[in-house]
Amino acid sequence: MRMNDTTRTNLDDQTMMLGGTAVNKTGTVRKAALVVLAGWEIGHEIALIEDSYVFGRAQQTDVRIAALSVSREHARIVRVSAEDGDEFMVTDLGSSNGTLVNDEPIQTARLQNGDKLQMGDVLFKFLLQDEADVRFYNDLHKLIHYDQLTGLFKMDAFKLELDAEFHREGARRVLTLAMTDLDGLKKVNDTHGHLAGRMVIREMGSIIRHALREQDRAGLYGGDEAIIFFPETPLDEAHAVAEHLRVVIEQRLFDFHGKTFHVSISQGLAEWPRHGATIEQIIASADKALYAAKAAGRNCIQVAP
Repeated sequence: MRMNDTTRTNLDDQTMMLGGTAVNKTGTVRKAALVVLAGWEIGHEIALIEDSYVFGRAQQTDVRIAALSVSREHARIVRVSAEDGDEFMVTDLGSSNGTLVNDEPIQTARLQNGDKLQMGDVLFKFLLQDEADVRFYNDLHKLIHYDQLTGLFKMDAFKLELDAEFHREGARRVLTLAMTDLDGLKKVNDTHGHLAGRMVIREMGSIIRHALREQDRAGLYGGDEAIIFFPETPLDEAHAVAEHLRVVIEQRLFDFHGKTFHVSISQGLAEWPRHGATIEQIIASADKALYAAKAAGRNCIQVAP
């Protein structure tokens, strides 16, 4: 059954939509947004500020959704002017798995506050949010997808990003993956205590996030091991970024309750698809290179053979 758009009502008469925001009679300002409920980055908020957005899996879309069930150009959302304020209309763009609003397949439909919008397996909720709502969903997204100590991706979230990069079309179909491990953390724990060790791991996460390029992705593999992938980047280019990270950590002077010390980092690099066609294979190749870096004396970078 297709939804008849004429059966849908406008926003309630207590609310006026203006330029992507809604103002009700109490003066509360609410902003239009989609929040992911399932199938992708749960809790991720997409603010609807512009007049038009194309959603899809392709790199050139306005909102790229890293999910194979979503078509390359799946749906468009536009803001249109009406007598009682702006409204948002969603249109399916001939997607393979369809676009649904409140479980009903649609071609074009008007979105109302609280509507459930589905593209493939990805479920959104259309909301008019106040500042408290925005903070809640931002916090929820961070709790689900990011390690709270380091600020790096949790492994499930990291693998989703990596899988999406594997399946992305066009551009340079190559990437480099790095496995990293701190050198000397056990000595820090034994000498200064485990709180000092946690401080080092926390700072490692911060250093990695600031040393990498905007397009790079880093996750916490476990303990003091991080995993990084460099999109569209062959080994020689990734090696330069990895070397910059190595130098920054080597030169960092850590201070814990007045006691100062240094640590270093070892890294193993592997290139996809040369060193492995699957996520498991490319991680295994980079991990072997990391072991080689440890065996070579630590504080260095080794490349998978």
